[in-house]
Amino acid sequence: MRFEMKPIQPWYWRSLPLAQRTGSEVFAALFRPDANPEAIATLLESPAPISEDPSQLARYSICAGVPRIIDGQPQLWTPSVGEILPFLQQLLRRKRVGSREEESREASQNPKLTDSRLPTPDSLPFTGGWLGWLGYDLAWEIEKLPYVKSDPLPFPVAYWYEPERFAVLDHLEQILWLAASAPQQLDELQERLDRSKVKSQKLALEPSEGSKVGSQESGVRSQKNVSTISSTRHSQLPTHNFLLTHQEKYETAVRRAKKYIQAGDIFQANLSLRFESSTIASSWQIYQALQQINPSPFASYWQTPWGAVISCSPERLVQLRDRQVQTRPIAGTRSRGAAPAQDRDLARELLSNTKEIAEHIMLVDLERNDLGRVCEWGSVVVDELLVIERYSHVMHLVSNVTGTLKPEYNAIDLIRAVFPGGTITGCPKVRCMEIIEELEPVRRSLFYGSCGYLDWRGNLDLNILIRTLLYSREQGAGSRESGEKKILRVSCHASHTSHTPHPLHDSRLPIPDSRNKVWGQVGAGIVADSEPEREWYESLHKAQAQLIALKKAEE
Repeated sequence: MRFEMKPIQPWYWRSLPLAQRTGSEVFAALFRPDANPEAIATLLESPAPISEDPSQLARYSICAGVPRIIDGQPQLWTPSVGEILPFLQQLLRRKRVGSREEESREASQNPKLTDSRLPTPDSLPFTGGWLGWLGYDLAWEIEKLPYVKSDPLPFPVAYWYEPERFAVLDHLEQILWLAASAPQQLDELQERLDRSKVKSQKLALEPSEGSKVGSQESGVRSQKNVSTISSTRHSQLPTHNFLLTHQEKYETAVRRAKKYIQAGDIFQANLSLRFESSTIASSWQIYQALQQINPSPFASYWQTPWGAVISCSPERLVQLRDRQVQTRPIAGTRSRGAAPAQDRDLARELLSNTKEIAEHIMLVDLERNDLGRVCEWGSVVVDELLVIERYSHVMHLVSNVTGTLKPEYNAIDLIRAVFPGGTITGCPKVRCMEIIEELEPVRRSLFYGSCGYLDWRGNLDLNILIRTLLYSREQGAGSRESGEKKILRVSCHASHTSHTPHPLHDSRLPIPDSRNKVWGQVGAGIVADSEPEREWYESLHKAQAQLIALKKAEE
C-alpha cells in the first residue's frame, strides 16, 4: 500500500525562557485536552532538574498536540505489518518546503515575522517531523517468525503523526522552543502559558529520590513514597489487579526455556507476563503518579483515540543524530536498599555476580553486532560498560554502545538492524522470538516495542516500552477469557516462601467492567541456572512502581 505524501511544510518558531518548568507542566498547559480524552496529544519527557551529564540522557523533553491537517487529511498514519518500514522510508523521502536560506531571508525582509519566523534551531534533536510508536509485532516485518497467539488489546502496531504544534524543552539551557504551523498559533501557545497556573500547581506526591537524574548515592527509596518490597501494605496497591498467567504456568515456561538453553538453541531468553487492572483514575493522573514515583529519562505519555500509553522507561533502544548512533542496553536488576549502606551492598553484589555480568556482556555483544550491520567498520565501541543506574524500586546494570552510520543507510535501516531490543528478547534474537511466541500466552502488543520521534532531517530517538502501562476507556476490554487464558487477582496479604519476597499473590476473582482498563507487562531474563520461582517473583517485583502509581492516582 502506498501512502499519499505531501511536502513537509515548515514550522514557525519562538523561544521563551523555560523558567524551570517540567515537560509535564508545559504539556498540561499547552496540549493536554481536558474535555476530550480521545484527542491526540504526546509527551516525551526527561525529568528535571537534570544531573551531571545532561547531554547523555535527560537534556530535552518534547510535547505536542493534534496532527496537522493538509487538504482536509489529518497527517496521521497506522500502517500494517509489512508496510511499516516502507512507510517510514516514504516519510523521510518527503521534501521540505522552504530552505534555511529562504527562512532567514524572509525573516530579515519582513520585520513582522522576526519574532515568529526564526530560522529552524538546528541544534535541537527534533525540529519537526513525526512522533509515534512501533509495536513488538514490527519484528514480524523484519524476520520470518511464527504467528500463533492473538493480541486482544486495541492499539495499532504502528502509529505516527506530524504535529501541528509542538514544544521542545532544553533543560540545560533553560529555553522553551515553541513551533507552530502558523504565526498566530505561536501567540496562542504563549497566551496559554501565560494563563496557566502550572508553576503553582504542586503534585500531591513527592518525587522519588531513586531516579538516575538525582544523586546516585542519595537515591535510596524514600520511605514516604514507597516502602521496602517485603513490607508493602495492602493499602498501597490498587484493589483490582489481575495476572493473566498462573505462577505454575510461568514457572513451567521458564523450565521449557531452560531446556532450549541446555539444548544449545539459545543462550538467554526474556519471558514476560501480563497483568490487568481497573481504575477510576484518568490516564494523565496515572502518568503523573508514575513519573513522581519513578522518574525516568525516556518517559512518555500518548493520548490517542485507542487509549493512552503511559511509560516511565529507563532504556533507550537507539538514537541517531548527525549519523552518530547509540544504543543503551539494560540487563541485570536488583532491588533498592532501605538505607544507603544496604543500597551500596546491593550494587556491589550486582557488579560481582558472575551470572549477571555474563548475561549483560552477552547482550552488549548482541547490540554491537546489530549496530555493526549498518555502522562503519571499526566505529562501533562500548563507551560505557557495566554502569549502575538507580531508579525508585530497582537498580540496573547499563552499558552504552556507539557507532557511525554508513552513508548508504538511514534511520529506517537502523531500526531494521536493531529492532526489537535484544534485552527484551534474548540471544540469539530470532530464535528467542520464536520461543517467546511459543511460551507466552498472548502477543506482546506495544509492550517491548518502541516509541519516540523521527525528525525530518533523519534524526531518530526511540526508547524500549518497558515500565509501561496501556490504558483503555472501553468498557469490558481485555476482560474476556478464551481457551486456557485465566484471570487471576493480585492481592498482597498472602505469604509465600520465595527467597525473593514480593507482596503480590494470586486468587481468582472476576474483574469489574465498570472501570477503565489498564494493562502492564513485566518479565525476567532466563539463563541456564535460573530458578523458576525466583524469576516469577523478580518479574512481579518490576510491576510494583506501576501498581503503586495506579493506587496513588485514585487518591
